[in-house]
Amino acid sequence: MPITDVQWVLGHASLSTTQLYANPLPEDVIASVLAHHDRRTTAPSAAQPGPDAAASGYRPESLDALFRRSQA
Repeated sequence: MPITDVQWVLGHASLSTTQLYANPLPEDVIASVLAHHDRRTTAPSAAQPGPDAAASGYRPESLDALFRRSQA
C-alpha cells in the first residue's frame, strides 16, 4: 500500500507524520507481534472489538470504505 494512502486513512496532514510509523525499531516490532498473538489467544469479545470501537480520530469515510459499509 502506498504510504500516501496510509497518510489519508490516518488523516495525517503531513507525510512526515505518517513516516514516523514506517521505520519502527526492531524491538517495537517484536513487542507488537507478541502483543498481537497474546490478544488472539484471549476471549474474542475482549480481543476483537467492532470497527467503530477503535474509530476515534480516524476519518469516517475511510473506515466506511475499508469495512465496505454503505454511506447512507
